[in-house]
Amino acid sequence: MANPLDHFMWAASDLEAGVAAFERLSGVRAGIGGVHPGRGTRNALASLGPAVYLELIAPDPAQTLDGTPGAELRSITMPRINALVAASRDLETVQKAYATGGIASDILDGGRNTPAGDFIRWRILIPRRNDLGPFAPLFIDWLDSVHPGKTSTPGCILARFEAGHPDADSLAGLWRSLGLEIALAKADRPCFLADLMTPAGPLRLTGMGA
Repeated sequence: MANPLDHFMWAASDLEAGVAAFERLSGVRAGIGGVHPGRGTRNALASLGPAVYLELIAPDPAQTLDGTPGAELRSITMPRINALVAASRDLETVQKAYATGGIASDILDGGRNTPAGDFIRWRILIPRRNDLGPFAPLFIDWLDSVHPGKTSTPGCILARFEAGHPDADSLAGLWRSLGLEIALAKADRPCFLADLMTPAGPLRLTGMGA
């Protein structure tokens, strides 16, 4: 079971502002993706390679936000990496590994229409609230849909992605059981780091975990 990074979320309190900020930094304007009904969020996407992409995520003002993940994004002052999503073709095995590690999770069906009029669908595993926060990543199976890395706005390439955590040794054991293939190092504080090659030059995006 080898589950690499599928995408990471770069969160902002406002989608248009987040898209503009990323364009200033990278020279690439992420394309609008869609909305997530019931979750209070909407997104824009930028390809980082054929099987990986960046998801700019923000609250959706057209939805009721109270009690949704979108509500938690309203207080963000500067865009930051706030979540990881790994690729997996066997979500049930990942779910069992999480359960063995004491983390409950749910597997949900998802889908949306793209701006081009196509319908893409997926299955996603979402850990329930736990002490690891974003260091217990989500996992996604794109089923028969074309991966967004192939269809999102091109121009950037992911050169490196890694996470840091004060308890990296213990966390690494959980990640191994999940088949997670993301670099993890010991750090003073929980953090994420992504190095991109962009039309504007090298770009480093960061984020702090819970």
